[in-house]
Amino acid sequence: MSAIYLIRHGQASAGADDYDQLSSLGQQQATALGEDLARRGVRPAAVIAGALKRHQQTAAHCLQGAGLEMAWQTLPQWNEYDHRSILRTYNPDYHEISALRQAMSQQPEPMAFMKAELKAAFDRWLSGQYDADYEESALAFRARVQGALAQLPSPDAGPIWVFTSGGPITVVTQTLLGLEPKGLLSVNARLVNAGITKLVPGRGGLGLATLNEHVAFEGRPEWITTI
Repeated sequence: MSAIYLIRHGQASAGADDYDQLSSLGQQQATALGEDLARRGVRPAAVIAGALKRHQQTAAHCLQGAGLEMAWQTLPQWNEYDHRSILRTYNPDYHEISALRQAMSQQPEPMAFMKAELKAAFDRWLSGQYDADYEESALAFRARVQGALAQLPSPDAGPIWVFTSGGPITVVTQTLLGLEPKGLLSVNARLVNAGITKLVPGRGGLGLATLNEHVAFEGRPEWITTI
């Protein structure tokens, strides 16, 4: 069946100064996904990737795992929101990620503190009340992704692979299912690295066939990551 495969990037380098790099596990996830897609006979007619390094690296490792040598189109419209910009707009003290780490180290429950700060930062961004404060508001981010979705080529000639991030995949999911934008984090937080969300064309346009599919990692629970 012709379909569009939205592929979340492999595990990035969480906690590092440069998050936008695949970890060694992220590279393995991307390669294993390519191998699994090849076993299923899913060969892309075209490949698209966001402009972030983790998108580009995931595309390279996935294609290598699938035994394919082909170029892809880079489209920044499939880039993730800038979580660090959202954090520092919420609290200017977080201009450097090391400041958040320092604040966490002073808390009795560092992870609970971090989750609360992230939630507060994203709630502010998603509220729509402070859009002028942001380099890219939540509304602008949503419109960007919806525009990218509308511009995808038809998969009539064969599957389209799109390498992107959890945020754009969540926006696509919300758009197709008619979900409220404010639930972005609750969906995004459950998306697996190198997981697939499959879209199929129908009479009314694209529809959601699968969400967050990651059968390539069955039997390898340590490979199922979300950060």
